[in-house]
Amino acid sequence: MSLALRLATRLMRWGSRHPRFGAQDCYTPSFVRRLEGGISIATKREFEDGAGFFDRFDGALSVRDLTDKDVLDIGCGHGGRTAYYVRHGGPRSIVGLEVSHDRASVADASSRRLCDGGRISFTVGFGEEMPFKDDSFDLLLSYDVFEHVADLRMVLEECFRVLRPEGCLYALFPPYYGPRAHHLDFITTLPFLHHVFSPRVLVSAANQILKEQPELRDYPVADPRRSYLGREVLPGMNGTTERDVRRLIAGLSFEKMELTLVPFASGPGGRMKRAVRLVCAGLVRLPWPFTRDVFASTIRCILRKPKAPHFSRILPKREVASQRKV
Repeated sequence: MSLALRLATRLMRWGSRHPRFGAQDCYTPSFVRRLEGGISIATKREFEDGAGFFDRFDGALSVRDLTDKDVLDIGCGHGGRTAYYVRHGGPRSIVGLEVSHDRASVADASSRRLCDGGRISFTVGFGEEMPFKDDSFDLLLSYDVFEHVADLRMVLEECFRVLRPEGCLYALFPPYYGPRAHHLDFITTLPFLHHVFSPRVLVSAANQILKEQPELRDYPVADPRRSYLGREVLPGMNGTTERDVRRLIAGLSFEKMELTLVPFASGPGGRMKRAVRLVCAGLVRLPWPFTRDVFASTIRCILRKPKAPHFSRILPKREVASQRKV
């Protein structure tokens, strides 16, 4: 075992785990199968966190803004937040889009016990090629999903396509170099690990700990991979930074309403957390891109599709290819 691997393993063991999911990662199959009143615990936890999405927008979006709108929840997970949006927001309709058939099935069964099932549905598909017609939705919502997609540019192009003119996309997702953006919190909440160790070292350390404590997760961490940006990244991540997001948006036809870094340690907490938040709030305003990502927990993104005909629609690749054949 290399020195880096030994050090990473020790640090991950020492870092405390977040208590919110009890003894196991909330996305493991065994956790999802646990039921409370016929509702998956994963769905219930997401439902209880539904208000957290709107809190991060600091008044720019409330659940009531969904009223009488056709809404798409991109990366809906197990449907808990989607059900919260229906129950408290009153949309005309809402569709949850999820890549996993199993999650979509759990979402469909559990969410209907939490809200009006007549206005909610779930569809399996990928953000890079959404199974919806042009101009289908008034609002798109996405919470901690865009850091996982295979190609964020393609997803944003699809968001533009399925939005109606003057419709808005509201998205929250961490920059890759955010303090806890390593997404290893099923083992440790120690920040900045991915600044110190390579993805391969962190994956090896995580799997070593899982061998010793299999109750934390019932499947191993996959190998690192190359992202659409050409970077070697932790599994399930795409390595997107704030600078990348700005560059991608600049090449699209959206109106940028807001692109803001939310400081690390935001949200309710004690005196120490407030002090950390104040320091990070100052640091994210500095002009150095790397520093800005390091001290941010979330990218807050609000994009609007302009009113026709003041934009030229971006065609997804499958339509572009078909037109070239003609």
